[in-house]
Amino acid sequence: MTRQALGRGLEMLIPRPADVQEVSQEPRSEQGAAVGEIQLQSLVPNPFQPRQQFSQQELDELTDSIRTHGVLQPLVVRRVGDKYQCVVGERRVRAATAAGLTAVPAVVREFSDQEMLALAIVENAQRQDLSPLESAAAYKRLTEEFGMTQQEVAAAIGKSRSAVANTLRLLDLPDPILEALAAGELTEGHARALFTAGEAGAMLAVWDLIAGTDVSVREVERLARDLRAAAPDAPSQPSRTRLPSPELDPNLALFVERLQRRLGTKVVLKPLNKGGSLTIEYYSDEDLTRIADHLLSTAEPLID
Repeated sequence: MTRQALGRGLEMLIPRPADVQEVSQEPRSEQGAAVGEIQLQSLVPNPFQPRQQFSQQELDELTDSIRTHGVLQPLVVRRVGDKYQCVVGERRVRAATAAGLTAVPAVVREFSDQEMLALAIVENAQRQDLSPLESAAAYKRLTEEFGMTQQEVAAAIGKSRSAVANTLRLLDLPDPILEALAAGELTEGHARALFTAGEAGAMLAVWDLIAGTDVSVREVERLARDLRAAAPDAPSQPSRTRLPSPELDPNLALFVERLQRRLGTKVVLKPLNKGGSLTIEYYSDEDLTRIADHLLSTAEPLID
């Protein structure tokens, strides 16, 4: 692929509805491209499609629209033997199939494998909301398979270089956190905040604390910062977050761990000869309300 192909922009590669005046039954040549109707049964999957998940609700809405108005914007496809690969318009293909159509308008263009990969990534990144990990994987393919810099990727998809770098960095998260991100158990913002903790073990420790809670990104950053400050090799400074003290009775240590997980915040237990103190930290009025709701709600016992 040449860099010039990306520089032309999507408008040069993806036709508007007005570009197709008449749709013939067979593709015909028009200014270097072939315009016509493609039988859906002649379409084969795009091996370079970066999108792995499609919103069923969005597909249903598009299906209803196509049922009423037809496919208004032609697909972009390339010929592979006697078949066609869909370069742009995967959602329209799925919705048209669901709507009962047998053929759809399409523009046939010639693309190399590299051009097809780049266009599929750029089209999805600009026109669809790829998941954070789909975006990261797509950007990685552009940098590794095309040798593109992060700045060039950013220019191609209309984002800042820092946005591309931050998304790519998600791939450095520990596997359990990547799995949670893919499953929608935490947001991209929460995932990025975990990097504040430093090494993988610390990130997993923070994730263990916040999993299943509704803590804010800001609170995750604070927990991660404080846990990093409390690490043995960290510079001596006040720490607001620590793992349960090893001197605690094992049952009390388990209690503190469970309470921290449930509340999503730092908990400090200091036993004395008689009694002791239990400190629960909060970082805003909203955080205090959230913690109070947890404490006052009926829940399973924290101590067996």
